[in-house]
Amino acid sequence: MRIVTISRLLGAYGDVIAPIVARRMGLSLIGRDQLHELAQACDPEFSEICSIYESEHGPHFFERIFFDRPSYTSIFEALTFEQASLGDVVIVGRGAQIILRDMPGVTRIRIVAPKEIRVKRVMERFNFSQEEAQEYVHKYDHERENLVRSIFHSDPQDWSLYDVVINTGRFTAGQAAELVIEAVDRMEKVPDPEVLREKLKNMALAKRIEGLIRKALTTAVARHVVVTAEPGGLIKLSGRIREEHNKKKAEEITSEYPGVTKVDNDLEVIELGFGYWLG
Repeated sequence: MRIVTISRLLGAYGDVIAPIVARRMGLSLIGRDQLHELAQACDPEFSEICSIYESEHGPHFFERIFFDRPSYTSIFEALTFEQASLGDVVIVGRGAQIILRDMPGVTRIRIVAPKEIRVKRVMERFNFSQEEAQEYVHKYDHERENLVRSIFHSDPQDWSLYDVVINTGRFTAGQAAELVIEAVDRMEKVPDPEVLREKLKNMALAKRIEGLIRKALTTAVARHVVVTAEPGGLIKLSGRIREEHNKKKAEEITSEYPGVTKVDNDLEVIELGFGYWLG
């Protein structure tokens, strides 16, 4: 079971390299085209964040205060865990390198190139003037970086998020794809793919429920709620939550979710007094 995440700068050929790698290795490609149907099938309350997940266009500067919601982070994580659980996939963008950073069998790739080279490539592809291409590259770099920062509070340029960083200012797309394939082949193999697949499915389920709880009860109330899922539909709620009735509501939301057979509710109730959490 092989999972490849490809993070890329606009004009660095990441969107060209990913399908080459998928085709040569017999993996499924998960990019924007492949995610459209998934985004359309999202729960109505998460339609906005699913559209952002599909397009990778993050919020504008003045929208950040409204965008920074833990429920959105949970849904991004759920969608990525679901895609990874398919196994033998190449996932392009969407912060997958962050979400899957601790998972075995994942090779995390970053595709970069000097800005002047990327601007030139955009000029050639879209028949832009240099000024138009510079603005286009700046806009997309800015939006993708803001998306990752807003959702995951991480810097996509942090080298520790990647196993391999490839500069396509020095390699063709084909050569870069060969480097990616070699890196994937050299990664330690997953001893039991089915165990990993089940783990990813359970993590996806937990994050789906976590997102619903945080959405229904608001960030202020449910920010510190943590959901974990175990085989057989057992869901555990832990962490802290404001007031007893919210604890009961979180359990109710969880128990009604498809596939849940039992709920262990270990949430600690923190009463609110004079603007502060007591306890």
